[in-house]
Amino acid sequence: MAAASLDGRRDPALLLWPLASLLLPLLPLLVLLLSAVEWPRRLVMVVPEGERVLSAPFELRDGWLGGPRLALTAEIPPNSSIELDVALLDATGRTVLDLTKDGWRASGVWAEGGESGTWQEDDAGLALAMRPGQSGRFQLAVQVQDLLDEAGRTLPNPVVVRGSIRNHSVDAPLLLFTAVLSLAVVQVLLLASYRIGRGRWVQRSQEASAAIRCEAGGPGLLRLDVVARWELPHDNPPLGQPPGPAALELRVSDAHGRPRLQHRGMVVVAHRSDDGDHWLSVRQSLHLRLPERGSYRFRVELPEVFRADGDAWEIEWLRLSVEDGRMTAWPVPVLTLAGAEEGR
Repeated sequence: MAAASLDGRRDPALLLWPLASLLLPLLPLLVLLLSAVEWPRRLVMVVPEGERVLSAPFELRDGWLGGPRLALTAEIPPNSSIELDVALLDATGRTVLDLTKDGWRASGVWAEGGESGTWQEDDAGLALAMRPGQSGRFQLAVQVQDLLDEAGRTLPNPVVVRGSIRNHSVDAPLLLFTAVLSLAVVQVLLLASYRIGRGRWVQRSQEASAAIRCEAGGPGLLRLDVVARWELPHDNPPLGQPPGPAALELRVSDAHGRPRLQHRGMVVVAHRSDDGDHWLSVRQSLHLRLPERGSYRFRVELPEVFRADGDAWEIEWLRLSVEDGRMTAWPVPVLTLAGAEEGR
């Protein structure tokens, strides 16, 4: 009978390239971060009615990271309206963009149910996303055509227009949505690469042993998951001392019943409790390399009675699951059956 051996050489079931997909959701976030690093250029203009005021020169840059975004806000008195002419001039003074913005600002007092307060609404802002034909220096020309109160009378006050220019503005909600969608795609890829094999078999037993016979073998590894639980035969709570390890035995035989592997190891036992209920549990995974495809029988056994802390814990159930054709993202200890070729 062959004893289990651990193959320390690189396993062909080691699949690394899907891990590179974890960088995919980071790309939209990186673009968003690079855009946020840039500080916007601030502009302030005091515009009397009927006069055309030029801003300080600024630079608009064309590039792969987003596009320039220009935002203007006119500070007008409450309960007034404005008509604002805005022109974008290039370095030669030629108008490359011309538009008119109608704005307003309203405020008032409300009273309801014995309570009162004030309200205020306005629409005196302008935002433009642009893509210049080439990078260069530009200026804004701003002129107030009409500044009227709520009665339609002209207000003589000059208007303060504040602006901000960001050369690399991006659509943040769209980038965040892209990152979330990319993460979902990556999770599907990792699930298909590492969690789905050619077949899966599960056996649950009320005893301390379980066995599965199945057709397995081929590229990848065979993974065995063992989960078991012991409980006390009485209602007295345990003393609470940590339990020691338990002996786990694995036997593998081929289609003719010949033993191909016998492995015995110690597994960690955990003490768990919930609402006064106490139990001991074991969870262990083993990876095997099968020399060829065929019919194999896998049998695992744990102690029927586990003695810990002066108590005799009795097995409640044991579950054995076998998954064939599993790939791994990191090296794992591999049990090799008798007759397996070294280095496979």
